[in-house]
Amino acid sequence: MDLWSLSAAVASPWFAIICVGLLSLTKATPHARGVAASSITAAGFGVVIITSVIPSSLMSAGTNAPLALTLQWDSLAQIMSMLVLGLSTLIQVFALRYLRGDARQTWFVTSTNAVTAFSVLLVCAGSVTSFALAWLGAGSALVALLGTYRNLDQARDGMRRTARRFAIADSGLLIGLAFVIVPAGGDVPLNEVPSQVAAMPSAIQMLIALLLVASALARSSQLPFHGWLPFTLAAPTPVSALMHAGVVNAGAILLLRFSGTVGIHQSIMIVIFVMGSATVIYASAVRLVRPDVKGRLVFSTMAQMGFMIMTCGLGLYAAAIFHLIAHSLFKSALFLGAGTGVRQRAIERNLPAPAPATPLTVVAAITVAFVVPLASLIAAKVGLTPNGSNAELGLFAFVALTVGVTLGAGLLTHFSFQSLALGVLMTIGVAFGYAAATHEFGAAFNLPTSAAAAPPWLLIIPVAGLLIIEVLTRTRTRLTTLRGLVYTRSLSTTVSRGALSKGLSR
Repeated sequence: MDLWSLSAAVASPWFAIICVGLLSLTKATPHARGVAASSITAAGFGVVIITSVIPSSLMSAGTNAPLALTLQWDSLAQIMSMLVLGLSTLIQVFALRYLRGDARQTWFVTSTNAVTAFSVLLVCAGSVTSFALAWLGAGSALVALLGTYRNLDQARDGMRRTARRFAIADSGLLIGLAFVIVPAGGDVPLNEVPSQVAAMPSAIQMLIALLLVASALARSSQLPFHGWLPFTLAAPTPVSALMHAGVVNAGAILLLRFSGTVGIHQSIMIVIFVMGSATVIYASAVRLVRPDVKGRLVFSTMAQMGFMIMTCGLGLYAAAIFHLIAHSLFKSALFLGAGTGVRQRAIERNLPAPAPATPLTVVAAITVAFVVPLASLIAAKVGLTPNGSNAELGLFAFVALTVGVTLGAGLLTHFSFQSLALGVLMTIGVAFGYAAATHEFGAAFNLPTSAAAAPPWLLIIPVAGLLIIEVLTRTRTRLTTLRGLVYTRSLSTTVSRGALSKGLSR
């Protein structure tokens, strides 16, 4: 069954591309080509579901042994293939209506299935060479997908910026992997890479790890390689949904597959954590001042990817995979419903301003926002995973903070018995759901642990940054200069210099 699942996952998007090419030779309309391609991808998704879930439980399916030198079908490859194929099918079906009659529909369908095909190969790669080829292919397919509306100046600028940053970071990846392949005299299975790297001098180990980390940060739009994702706003909604729900997750996949290499030295794990936390702070600040829905979603993705990279730096790979899957499902829904979000914001702007909070409600909201999330997560941690590490405890405290900020913001906006009860119940549900999910993911996927992970006390950095941001958002009369600086900075990250100069000259 593993061979059937792997074959269906890998082959279906390629068959979709071939089908589109053959139909292009006939008089089939672009819409008909899109229907055929999405049907083939959906069939591949269905075969993977049937052959994986029906014979055995999803959480115990798969084998950790490679099916061949170049491919493997372990639990991680299985669940990630399901996610990639499922999201691709959903987005292609959405695009049938969204792009119907658009001259670029065939380009979108072909490029989308190319991204899907290389992404499946990436998560199923079993050797260094197959991973590198899938990684480069996925990046190239993404650049092509961003060219769906390449007649627009902003779209071409986004393509150039993305291609430039990917080329620089991926060159480092190839150099790092060459240090592994050349001494071995050929391709190397991924599970043998850590032992080969461990036998190298310490300086070479750190160089390889840094090159891999840089490529992962660039693909997930993390500081200092974040300059490409904000410039992709010209992409149509289906492209954005696929990119934000799938492609940016590749950085975590790289860190997971090469965890035994990047996790040898604690200094490397600290670099991973610091870059992730810095991106969380930066993107959270910019997101709050963005006036447009799509721009806010872009920086929200960067912040959420930063959190995922942070958890990898802490060595909590189970939490990273859970966040990856949850973010993909959540963000795809947000982008595909971006039009509804725009209408909702327009309605909210016309609503009367809420009544100012009284001192009593402020104290009550802050107290509830502090006590309920922390108590819920502690209870969930003790009840479900009592033998957790200090890193897990630190992560739970950080999650409690973010949940508390969300709960407090909601209660300060509208404090009533109904909102209080609903907020408390949802917080308890999120706490126990998060604890259960991270525990089950760790047991199901047999994910690696790192003895050289970043120390949990570093979580003070993102905690302090997010608290400062929250204070600034609640400040109406002070610190306006700093808030204005953040706003202007956000504009400079989404408008090219050429476009800005054209606008100023008019």
